[in-house]
Amino acid sequence: MARGRFDQASSHVQWMVIRNTSSFLRKRKLGTLTTEPNNLRNRNTFRSNGLIHPKVVGVETVKDGKGVLFTTGCVKNVKKPAKRFRKVKLTKDSRRTLTSIRRTIRKQRYRKDLKMAALRRASALLRGQRLALTTTTPSTTTKTSSKRSGKNTTTTASS
Repeated sequence: MARGRFDQASSHVQWMVIRNTSSFLRKRKLGTLTTEPNNLRNRNTFRSNGLIHPKVVGVETVKDGKGVLFTTGCVKNVKKPAKRFRKVKLTKDSRRTLTSIRRTIRKQRYRKDLKMAALRRASALLRGQRLALTTTTPSTTTKTSSKRSGKNTTTTASS
């Protein structure tokens, strides 16, 4: 007899277990943050948790530093860790990358509440990559001017 979509505990039960005892927790003055994968806001809340929901959205950098890796959780493969996530490398310019993320979330009706968080994270990662490229290649060519300096360079010969 099938239990339903999942053969595991509900998201609420999982949240009650891991909310205070997760190894990803980082307690700070301003609140408790988390470093778990697929948590776009890095907050320790039920809604943004990336471990307990069957549908998750994640955005992270590509290892070569050009583009982002967009991750979505596949609902039918919840019990198969190797096939659990669909990962797509988005390496075009920022406008097309953000449009692709926006359309995927909207057209597939996939966690609409995380759309803006995913777009903000992708935008920040792309902006950081763009700034890293401009700061790592400083212009080292300096022009030496052939103009005379302001000092008087003529010498007078005295006999």
